[in-house]
Amino acid sequence: MKVYGGGRKTCNIVLSFSYGKNVIAVDTNVHRVSNRLGLVKTNAFEKTEKELEKIIPEKYWKEINGMFILFGKRICVPISPKCSICPIFKYCKRIGIKRSR
Repeated sequence: MKVYGGGRKTCNIVLSFSYGKNVIAVDTNVHRVSNRLGLVKTNAFEKTEKELEKIIPEKYWKEINGMFILFGKRICVPISPKCSICPIFKYCKRIGIKRSR
């Protein structure tokens, strides 16, 4: 974390991929998707990381970042999410959306 430009997410990515550590790297996509699905209710990346650690088994921590990044970039985008093609739409807690298709 002392390296210039290296934040918590970057450090966790290095720990995960370079050293095989079980950590959750939280970026914008992981934070947004986790909150929309109702897995967490947080307003900061660090809080999201800590809350996810409480509810997701450690053996899946390394996989969360990659899965949620792809999902957040392709389907659960920040503006106008593609709810009509979302495979987990029924679990979404996003405020203001209709639950039926």
